[in-house]
Amino acid sequence: MEVLHHEDVDESQMTELMLACFDHAYSKDHLEDMISSDKRMPEWGGELYAKEGDKLLGCVGLIYPRAKISGEVKKVGGVRNVCSRPSESRRGVIKKLMKRAHEILEDEVDSSFLMTSKSGVAYNLYKKLGYETVHVPPKAYKKVEDRDPDIEFRDEADPDYMLSLYKRSVEDLSGLVVREDDFFEMAEARGWPDNDDVRTAYKDGDRIGYAMFESSRNSLSVKEFAVEDEHKREFLRSLEDVSEKDYVVISYVNPSYRNILKDMGYHWHDDLWYRIMAKEHGISRLKGQEDFHAGVYEVY
Repeated sequence: MEVLHHEDVDESQMTELMLACFDHAYSKDHLEDMISSDKRMPEWGGELYAKEGDKLLGCVGLIYPRAKISGEVKKVGGVRNVCSRPSESRRGVIKKLMKRAHEILEDEVDSSFLMTSKSGVAYNLYKKLGYETVHVPPKAYKKVEDRDPDIEFRDEADPDYMLSLYKRSVEDLSGLVVREDDFFEMAEARGWPDNDDVRTAYKDGDRIGYAMFESSRNSLSVKEFAVEDEHKREFLRSLEDVSEKDYVVISYVNPSYRNILKDMGYHWHDDLWYRIMAKEHGISRLKGQEDFHAGVYEVY
């Protein structure tokens, strides 16, 4: 079994592997777009492929986001796109790829992060490799009750305005909260999150905030919002007005809004499968930080 970079593997096999693991098509063009648009990606592509004979067995991708840890902004490592062909499970494919990934990471960063589900097979492997859960991104939910038509949500997005408002909302938080200036273009290249889901909120002709939301089953699913301080309460009421569903559900909830959400009747829910895990290549400073957050554009 050999470990190769993306330029050394066949594109059709890349696509087949990703379809087997994630049920979405993948191409070298897509990866090249990500490399050119996302400054967190290493120039060599960041993807390691395990190959045996003429068959790709698995993949592990690397990325280098910035995080705020103990008040300091620093480059960290990220493990992404972890994939093993179902027919090759339990053969040590991911273990071999992760070993090579850690050799690379240890030369570059003190900490590395990954996102996974506690219900998945990979969770126990990550624990054996030294990863610990540092954050469970919470949800907040509320049954729709109030209606407030005074605020209008328009299908428009101003990345500069979003960036400014977001940075203010996370200035006292730690974790994966450092948003790059070209985050909007990065999302377009990656294909997630969907920039088309962003709406800007107006009151009396003035912008007061933004939200990223879509209808999902019986709820309005909100992935992110940020709002001017003096308009928090009416902004949240207006989310209920926008919803044609029974519930408003907010994911990746910004801890800065915890008190106002609870005050307005939202239930805080953090008994979830999804995990952000971290491995320390140096001194541990991550565990137990109550102000840890991961923005939706920072989740990879």
